[in-house]
Amino acid sequence: MSSSEHDVGAVTDFQVGRPHRVEIDGRALVILNVGDRIYAVRDICPHQGARLSDGQCKSRLRVTAVGTQPEIQADDLVLQCAWHGWMFDLDTGRALTENDSARVRTYSARVQDSRVLVDTT
Repeated sequence: MSSSEHDVGAVTDFQVGRPHRVEIDGRALVILNVGDRIYAVRDICPHQGARLSDGQCKSRLRVTAVGTQPEIQADDLVLQCAWHGWMFDLDTGRALTENDSARVRTYSARVQDSRVLVDTT
């Protein structure tokens, strides 16, 4: 474990699909366990400052053409803010709303020896 990696708990502490708030050196983060991967993002929505940890992790809906049924992309998960529904790509932190230039900071996270490690560099 490098000096910028922080142990935030056992992987079993993070219920699959449920956002969890943790603090590292006074910085609030959201940890998301999606089963086969762990994500870490800053716990503040750039829109109006809501805690993203109060939001939901969900599959992204895509409409490929007007008038067609939306496709549910189960492997394309987003974090949705509880206040106004803004959605963020878990890999890039990019907002998937009308203001797609907004972003939330993402951090590298991994599991080692059943512990969740987050790199804050």
